[in-house]
Amino acid sequence: MKKAFLALLLFSPFVAQADGSIGVIGAVSESVYKETDNQAKFLPNIGYEGENFFLQLPEVGYRFLPKQSPQNFSVGLSYESSNFDPDDSDDINIQQLDDRDDSIMAFASYKIGPLSTKLAQDISGEHDGYYAQIALGYPLPVGAWKVIPSISYRYMDSKMSNHLFGVSRSESANTGGTITAYDSGAIAQIRYGIRGIYPLSESVNLMLGINHTRFDSEILKSPIVEDNTITSVLAGVIFSF
Repeated sequence: MKKAFLALLLFSPFVAQADGSIGVIGAVSESVYKETDNQAKFLPNIGYEGENFFLQLPEVGYRFLPKQSPQNFSVGLSYESSNFDPDDSDDINIQQLDDRDDSIMAFASYKIGPLSTKLAQDISGEHDGYYAQIALGYPLPVGAWKVIPSISYRYMDSKMSNHLFGVSRSESANTGGTITAYDSGAIAQIRYGIRGIYPLSESVNLMLGINHTRFDSEILKSPIVEDNTITSVLAGVIFSF
């Protein structure tokens, strides 16, 4: 599931101490969708941290206080992967479903110390939904490594979750009724993981990580879903400047 990797890699950016970073990250990830195999993907990782302006794909935004401030408020735009491509499934009926296109979200975020909150709304017209998120992560020195455990909770409204897990009546008709129509309600997900960053040189870092995401068991009612958990592992090399 190609878009699942885009979400995993882009929403887990490496934040360099320098102003900019560029590199390549690869990952292997499970899927919640029926008859969809694990996938491997390599993607670029690009970031820039100014005093106020920042670019950490898939986000671009503006902070109202300098980046080193103990608390900050920011606004911006983010690219939200749909996480679902019917062609990635081996199920012939699922392949008849409509593509779930990616969306552009406008967000507002508040951060204080290791705690951050975010509210994001679709402005591209793909699903007109929103999510609210709270996350906690803190870097810990372990020898030469910097280890970053993290945990986040995200609430998605019914419009956004239906975009990911719902099946419309017209889609059901395309399968001859084999896949029944389904409206997904609001759901939540919890993601926790750990990343390790090891300096290979003054400007080159190795990154290793693992993430586990658990959705509400409610999504198992969807006729296109077979699991409500995803485990992903990633590795990359990042050059900072």
